Amino acid sequence: MPTSIYHVRKTSLGLKRKYRISADDGKGRPGEQLGYAEKQLKVSDVLDIYTDERRGERLVTVRESSAGWLAALTGYEAFGHGDRLLGSFGVLPKKSVSRTTWEFEQPGLGRLTGTERSVATARARRLLTLLDTVGEVAGALVKYHFDFERDGEVVFSIDKPKVFDDWYRLTVHEEAVDRQLLFALAVTMEARQRG
Repeated sequence: MPTSIYHVRKTSLGLKRKYRISADDGKGRPGEQLGYAEKQLKVSDVLDIYTDERRGERLVTVRESSAGWLAALTGYEAFGHGDRLLGSFGVLPKKSVSRTTWEFEQPGLGRLTGTERSVATARARRLLTLLDTVGEVAGALVKYHFDFERDGEVVFSIDKPKVFDDWYRLTVHEEAVDRQLLFALAVTMEARQRG
């Protein structure tokens, strides 16, 4: 089964965060840019991802939602061109007691559960977050790794391999995963853990 790798890199400028989404260059580093997003800290619950910094073409819009199964969690819906629903994702509060757990649903792919691989890392990140209201310290000092599975098989993973580096690697094992929905999830996960 072919594996695809993508990268999300975040930079912070005051209360604004910028995200650059890239394909892999074949050597494990960011290559061709595929998307760009900006997020104001705790100002808006809407996130737009564009093709590039000029923001001329919108690829995805992420909005908070309480519709359907999302009503039981902190849920989001992602919309593509023509406001077409790409899919949904959200945090499962009851399952996130020891490790943060996300649910991801894409039409035709089904519902996936994404859990932090390491209990120890999850606890360390939460402890740091308690001491730092915007989560910047926690995000910088602690790595994380989420595996999204269906029936015990990993469909894709999102991980932060290094400390002091806001770089996230997305590893996809199924071609059917909607890349724009995946990018929306990865940026939302990063933004949410930091306030």
